[in-house]
Amino acid sequence: MRNEEIKAELSALRAEVVALSEARKQAESEAAPHPSAIATSETETETDVEPEGVLSQVRELVELLEEELKETPVLSGLVIFSVGIIVGRFLR
Repeated sequence: MRNEEIKAELSALRAEVVALSEARKQAESEAAPHPSAIATSETETETDVEPEGVLSQVRELVELLEEELKETPVLSGLVIFSVGIIVGRFLR
């Protein structure tokens, strides 16, 4: 390529960059949510949480853990716990 061709290519690329930058700015300004909409959605998600549902899930988890502890012999549980501690120490 000659010097003139390179300059023409460079100016075309610069114009394309400018056009793309303007299009991106315009798209961002159109897609930007209003601050009041953000605040509304945050308050909606906070009130959607049901404390009874969370408590029932915690109870189910505790019951499952109790069943697992009852089924697992004490000695093997201690061995697994000890191995977990040792591996945890080595991974630090």
